[in-house]
Amino acid sequence: DAFDAERLIEFLQALIKDAGRKVFLILDNLRVHHSKIVKAWVSDRHDQIELFYLPSYSPQLNPEERLN
Repeated sequence: DAFDAERLIEFLQALIKDAGRKVFLILDNLRVHHSKIVKAWVSDRHDQIELFYLPSYSPQLNPEERLN
C-alpha cells in the first residue's frame, strides 16, 4: 500500500494520542508531508502538534557525509 496523506494523518493522530503533550515532529520533504490536506489537518491542531522540515539538500548537516 502507498503512503499517502490519509495514512500520514492516521499516524499523526496516533502520535498525538500516545504523546499526551504537544508533539514536535521533524520530517523530510516527501511530497505527502507537504500536502494541503496534511497542512490543514496540522493547522487545525496547532496546539497539539507542530511540524518541522529538514532542508531539501544539505549534505553538510549529515554526519555520515563527513566520513568520506
